[in-house]
Amino acid sequence: MPLRIRWRSKEYISVALLFLGACGFYQILLVFISQYFLSIGNYIVVFLIPIGVTFALFIAALIIYEAYLQVERRERLKSQYKKEKGGSSKMRRFLNFPIVRPLIILFTIFTPIFFITYFICFIFLDNAFAFLIAEVLPSIICLFVANYFEKNYAKIRRF
Repeated sequence: MPLRIRWRSKEYISVALLFLGACGFYQILLVFISQYFLSIGNYIVVFLIPIGVTFALFIAALIIYEAYLQVERRERLKSQYKKEKGGSSKMRRFLNFPIVRPLIILFTIFTPIFFITYFICFIFLDNAFAFLIAEVLPSIICLFVANYFEKNYAKIRRF
């Protein structure tokens, strides 16, 4: 049975808001880089497009989070009586925190595709159009990656 999280419930709303805040902060950093280093001057493109991309990254992060929780639940059911291993390093504990993994996956996919797409489109198009394409294309790819995690890693079947 697939794990379905009710994101509006009392215990999961904080996780959802953490994901939304992290995706929003990441987009703020990209807008800052775009305005001051890549000299994007169109405020409509710089304001409206990152809002949509923030929500696309938010949905992708939620999907990957559910996939990781499904795999963790399946492993816990298989190995209920195993002994717990000893202490681990701070970096390992940080990476095992469930919110970090989806964000790292999405941001490491989004960032190189964004800059590669921007610089390729900048050769042929205006700054604003290059930014628009460079924001939308990686967000679509991140949604495809989230779908891949859901279908192949967690093997979740949505009915």
